[in-house]
Amino acid sequence: MGICTVTGVQDIHHYAEAMKYADTQLLSNIKVNMKMMGGFLLAAHMSVMVAVIATIPPKSNSLYDHTKLIFSLFFDSLTTLQFVILQLELWVRFCYLNDRLTKAAPVPLTPASLEGVSTSTSPFRLHQLLESYTSLRRAAQLLQSHFGVPVAVSVAQSVCCSTCSAYEVLLTQLRPQWAEQLPLSPSVGNSLLWLSYHWLRLSTVSLTCAAVEHEAANTSELVLRAAVASEGRCADLESFLVLVTHGPPLHFSAAGFFIVNRRLLVSALAIVVTYLIILGQLTPKQ
Repeated sequence: MGICTVTGVQDIHHYAEAMKYADTQLLSNIKVNMKMMGGFLLAAHMSVMVAVIATIPPKSNSLYDHTKLIFSLFFDSLTTLQFVILQLELWVRFCYLNDRLTKAAPVPLTPASLEGVSTSTSPFRLHQLLESYTSLRRAAQLLQSHFGVPVAVSVAQSVCCSTCSAYEVLLTQLRPQWAEQLPLSPSVGNSLLWLSYHWLRLSTVSLTCAAVEHEAANTSELVLRAAVASEGRCADLESFLVLVTHGPPLHFSAAGFFIVNRRLLVSALAIVVTYLIILGQLTPKQ
C-alpha cells in the first residue's frame, strides 16, 4: 500500500476540500469524535504489531532483516489506518446527513415523529443537504481513485499471508520435523499473531467501507420515503430523489477487481479455509 503515499496526492487534497464543504452545509464539527476513533484504531493495530515483533527471537533474523520487518509493519499499518480513518470521516458525515435529513424533510420519516410535526417544507435546508450529499459522493470517488490499487494489493497480501500463517500452525501439528527445517515462524504463537494482524487489517478496511455503503443506502431510502409521502410538493426533495435513484450505488471498488464490504470477509475466509484443507490433504502425517 506504500504507493498511495507518493501518487495521487492531489486526490487527497480535493478530498479534504470536499469534506470541508460538506461540513459547512451540515453545520457540524466532529473532530473530537474522529480523534477518539482514530486513537482506538491506532492503539489496536500497534498492540498487535508490537506483539508480533516481540514474539520473534532476535537470533532468528539479522539486525538488518529485523529492522526492515519493523519498518514494513509500521508503514503498512499507518497506511491502512490512513484509509480507514478517511472512510470513517465519510461514515460519520453520512450519519449526520441522515439525521439532518430526517429533521428537515417536509413529512415525518420515523414513527417517533408522527405527532407534533409540521408538514411545512424546508427548501433551503433540503438544498443544503443535497449539496452536502453531492460533496460526500465526490469525496468517496476521490478516495476510490487514490486507494483503489493499494487496497486491492493489501487485501491480496492479507489473504495470502493469512493462508501461510494458518498453514504454519497446521504444519507444526502434522509434521513438526518439517516445521523445524523450513523457514517458518519461530512459534505457533507467532504464527497466530501474524494471522491476527492480517485479519485485523482486512477486517477494519472491509467493515469501514461497509459502514459507509450502509449509511449511503440509508440516505437513499430516507429520500425515497419522503418523496413518496410528499407527493411531489417539494422541488428540492424531487431533485434529491433523482440524484439518489439514478446515480450508481455508493460502494468502494478495489481498482475494479472486487467490492470491499462485509461479503469480502466471507469470501476471504472461504479462500483461506479452502486452501488450508488442500494443503492439509497434501501434507503427509507420517
